[in-house]
Order: sequence, then C-alpha cells, then structure tokens
Amino acid sequence: MVHDRLAVNRSKHSNAASCALFAAASAGLAGAVYWFAAGTAAGRDVDAYLLRHGSHGVVERIGDALVFLVPPTAALGALALFGTAWRADRRGDAIRAVAIVGGAVLCSRIAKLLLEERDPLGTEALRRFGPGFFPSGHAWAVMALCLAALLVAPWPRHRLLIAAGIYASVLGFAIAAGGSHHLSDVLGAFLLAAAVAALGLVGRTPRGEAVAIEDRLAVARIVRVIAAIIAGILLLSWRIAREPHYGSGLIATAGAASALAFLILVGYERLLLRTE
Repeated sequence: MVHDRLAVNRSKHSNAASCALFAAASAGLAGAVYWFAAGTAAGRDVDAYLLRHGSHGVVERIGDALVFLVPPTAALGALALFGTAWRADRRGDAIRAVAIVGGAVLCSRIAKLLLEERDPLGTEALRRFGPGFFPSGHAWAVMALCLAALLVAPWPRHRLLIAAGIYASVLGFAIAAGGSHHLSDVLGAFLLAAAVAALGLVGRTPRGEAVAIEDRLAVARIVRVIAAIIAGILLLSWRIAREPHYGSGLIATAGAASALAFLILVGYERLLLRTE
C-alpha cells in the first residue's frame, strides 16, 4: 500500500513537471516569435510582406467572415464541452475546459495591455498595426477551444485531433488573411494558449483508462492533412493564387498556421496521455 502511494506521488510529480516543461517551452517560443516579429527589422518585414500578399479580395472577405464567428463559437463550444464532461462525471475536466477557454479572453487582453504599455523591446510601435495587437485574442480563443476539446474528448481522440487541427488551421489563416492581425500575432497566440492549457493539467487526477495504439496519430497523416488544407485554401482563392506574390503569401501563411496548429495539438495530446 505504501509502495503504491509512493508510485502515485512520483507519477503526479512527473506529470506536473511535464506540464510545466510544455508550458515553459510554449511560452518561450511565443516570446521568440514576439522578439523576432516586433524586435527585428527582418521580422517586421516578413509580417508586412505576408500581410500585403496574403490579404486581398475574396480571401480577405472570407477571412473577415470567419473571424466574426470566433467569439460565439468559442462561447458555445466552452458550454458544450463543460456539459459533456459534467455528464460524464468528469467535473474536474469540465471546470478545466471552461477555465482554458474563458482564460483565453482574459489572458490575451492582459498580454496586449502589458505589451502595449511597457513594450520591453521598444520597437513594437514600428509594426504596421502599431502596439497592442500581439497576441491575437481570436487566435488564442480558437486554439484554447481546440485544446479544451481534446481534454474532455472521450476515446478515441485521433479523429477529433484532425478536426481540431483543421479548425485551428483555417481560423488561424483567416485571422491573418483577414488583415486584422499579423501572422506572428496568430502564431504567438497559439503558443500562449498551449502554455496556459498545459498548466491547466497540473494536478489532474488520472482516469485510469487504457490508451489504444490506434489513438496515436502518425506523422505522415499530419503532413497529408496540412497539405490538403493548403491546397483547399489555394483552390478557394485561385484567382489571387495565380499572382506569384499573392500565391507565395497565401502558402506561407496557411503553411505556418497549419503546421504550428497540428504540432501543438499533437504535443498536447501526448501530454494528456501522461496525465491519464
């Protein structure tokens, strides 16, 4: 009995350390994105180039329409996740899911205010949009909703992971293509959402369920999904994609948003396996 108790305590400490490491790595990468995008001329040039050549015409209009749906979708999604977990007698996960999504709004606003007023690099005002746009609150909410869905999802998770990845990829692209945020604002928000969601797993009580091998998503499948998303976006905006500059901007924006979204979701799914 004592041995079992020690094993459980060691497991909890190990899981907490893994969550803290994941959160620190995500936050550190978000800081690196901010430093490059706001603190270097090259980063500001990249953001400006992608904004000029990835936000135009029908793509911008579609992006604006999709972004408009983010707040109600996040609110309704959080309520649905809470109800799903609560009915399954997983009250801790229900509260964590709502905290992850609800905290996205609060944390993004706090981060924007801090960076706008204090601007540690002293160069954010040189960006095209000026200060106060990093990170994107909409992108943070999108990724938070996807991570919360993975948290409360019943087994198997692999199908939900693909659906969440597509949702985050398309909305992340739409936020940047809609012309309301730089791509770096979206990528930084994705990473910060991952950091908060990882901290939300600290102290989680394992459910003791067996994890099937087929629940592990193969890397090859991720690559195929990312390629399909990029192809779909380019097909949707085929008139603009015929222009070399606009085509390159669309591919870079869609590829970066999709790749990071899937990497975060797969990493978080692995983290969930350690806490269950």
